[in-house]
Amino acid sequence: MKSQKSEEGAIGGRNTATSLSEQETVAPIALISEPQMPPTGQFTFYEQQGHDSARMVATGGLAIILGQLVAYFTNRAHIDDLDVLSFSLHHLFCRVDYLYNSALPALANWMATTQGRPMQTGARQRQHIWTQLQTINRALDRMEPLCHLLSDSTECILESFDLTSDMIPLPDDEKTHGQEEAGSERAWLQIVDPERWEQAFSSVTQHLLSWQQNHSTVPTFSSQFARLLPTIPALSELDTAFATILDNAGAIFGDILPGFRAILSSDESIVAALLYDLMQQSDQLLVKFETTLEPINALIKYYAIGPELS
Repeated sequence: MKSQKSEEGAIGGRNTATSLSEQETVAPIALISEPQMPPTGQFTFYEQQGHDSARMVATGGLAIILGQLVAYFTNRAHIDDLDVLSFSLHHLFCRVDYLYNSALPALANWMATTQGRPMQTGARQRQHIWTQLQTINRALDRMEPLCHLLSDSTECILESFDLTSDMIPLPDDEKTHGQEEAGSERAWLQIVDPERWEQAFSSVTQHLLSWQQNHSTVPTFSSQFARLLPTIPALSELDTAFATILDNAGAIFGDILPGFRAILSSDESIVAALLYDLMQQSDQLLVKFETTLEPINALIKYYAIGPELS
């Protein structure tokens, strides 16, 4: 189920060149003697601050959902696997958020400055476009090992969960003790009251909607780099890949994780199905990451500034 070839090839092939930090690429530097970034397309300090605040609220809601999930599997799965599950889901959420709310829109903003004059793109513009492409590539590069960790930890938790579900029924005295422990566990889970849980889910959902909204308004790679289609025909694969990545991320954070609310009803068949679905979505993300490798590296190579432009 895991693709070692994908892991080695993609991670080794993405790091094409050293690039600027993510914070530097979100707020483009003003151009001198070249067309300026349209004011409506800039990431202002207040817009960035507002987005950071919204992401903090969303990740806080995600932490509540993950905390309840980990509590359910305590004593039914290895603690290391639960730690990896929480870690990978948290950082995967942050990487997807950065990709769709910052990196892809910023690239579209810089490409807009070349509209109508693609053959006269200056060295500074090429540098910023190259940097944004590197930033997107790096975001995908970081998401890939997270998905490997997520898939592996989910598989281990599922195996442990199946083993504890198939245990031989306990004698009456041990069964009574077990029921007391189960009752205590359910009481712990109920600490997260329904209202707080719904607020957590709502904050995560609102952030998912912002991903979808930005993706729907950002031009496709095929349209932004239309003149390069004859030499880089795989650009259309990038559009398909980013749409699918968004769908997979939406399924993980919008459907699967909220679905674990079923743990309060102790429906183990639903929990097992959700774990399996989580593992499948993670594996599908890995496949899409691999398809982005060739076209995005071709774009990075094209916009790299040679000696004649420096």
